[in-house]
Formats: sequence, structure tokens, C-alpha cells
Amino acid sequence: MTKLTKLTKLTKLTKLLFYSSFFLSMNALASWDGTVAGNINSIDVAPGQNYGFRVSLINSPKLCGNSHTWAYLNESDSNYKTFVSVLLAAKMADKQVVLYTKHENSTGQSYCHIGYMVLK
Repeated sequence: MTKLTKLTKLTKLTKLLFYSSFFLSMNALASWDGTVAGNINSIDVAPGQNYGFRVSLINSPKLCGNSHTWAYLNESDSNYKTFVSVLLAAKMADKQVVLYTKHENSTGQSYCHIGYMVLK
């Protein structure tokens, strides 16, 4: 096998991996009702299962495609303590976060439930 043939196969494989990862990441992002970046404006704390930890961003953007400008975590959520720690650190350091949210449908209010987050 010549160097050119190896290079051509490697280039094709690289392109295949790139496009595969691109389409998979687009599919993962499409499963969220809202994806919004911003700095934290306020944090409200309520009893653990009553939308226990609530976050709003500066300029009050709508967080999951409806009229709600806050998103929440409940104490029973997976990785709750880590989410809360990162959100508090982001507020104190004035760092941007990206919140990925879904509508909760148990109350009929479609509140925005945080399911994933990125600290910038």
C-alpha cells in the first residue's frame, strides 16, 4: 500500500468520524426544550421537592421555549449537589453558564427543569 493510498484512507476515516460526531451532537442538542447561555441573575431556594433550587439569568431570557425565565433543580435530581455547587460558583465568579432545560409536565405549568449545564 502506498503512502498516498494510506493517506486517502485516513482522510476518509477522519471525515467519517467528524461527520458522525457532528450529527450525533446535533441530535443530542435537539432533545432539549431550551438551551440558553448567560450569567446568573438570581438564585432562589425552596424546600427540596418544590422546585428547590431555582436560577434566573441576567436579562431574563426565556429558558425553555415558553414564558418561564427561571429553571430549577430538585433535591432528588441526579448529581444535584454538583449542579448546585457549580451554579453557586458561577454566580460568585460572575461566569457564564449554558443551561439545557426540558419542560416538566407534572403540574401543567411546563416549568423549566435543568438537565445539563456547562460552565464557561
